[in-house]
Amino acid sequence: MVKQVIDGKAYNTETARCLATVDLMGYRMDGRGRFTTNTPKKVGTSSLYETGGGAYFLVRDYPDDHAIHEVAGQLQVRGAGVIPVTRKQALAWAEDRGLDADKIEEMFGKVAETSDQTGAILLRVPQTLKLAIEKSAAVAGVSTNTWLMRCVERAIASEREERQRKA
Repeated sequence: MVKQVIDGKAYNTETARCLATVDLMGYRMDGRGRFTTNTPKKVGTSSLYETGGGAYFLVRDYPDDHAIHEVAGQLQVRGAGVIPVTRKQALAWAEDRGLDADKIEEMFGKVAETSDQTGAILLRVPQTLKLAIEKSAAVAGVSTNTWLMRCVERAIASEREERQRKA
């Protein structure tokens, strides 16, 4: 278990959902900080987590005698421990690690097609409904945004099927 507070927010691997874990490749260094090999090898792991509130963070685990440099989108990461990342950086991390499209969509919800553009909608709901949505998303192990997008996609698909049956 890893639990760390950064900028007044707790990041806890026991309460967050692990989306993916990949091997970290690196070089062993000697006591003077010189690389001892020319070929990278597995030296640890990097795991991407999503909190119940939809925040993302990386947990990097490896011994101190390795030099590791990892990139998540434009974010360059050095060091072990918890590293908070944005959704965009988390998605870039998954893409950079070569995760397949189905796994990425499982992690982040439906990804826009190349010709699709994303947009935002402000939806005002009663506080009780908001809490119920957040709870359902947490139970499903996805962000609130992903849970709502899936609900809307199902509703639209159902509506189309109903229209086709009537036609």
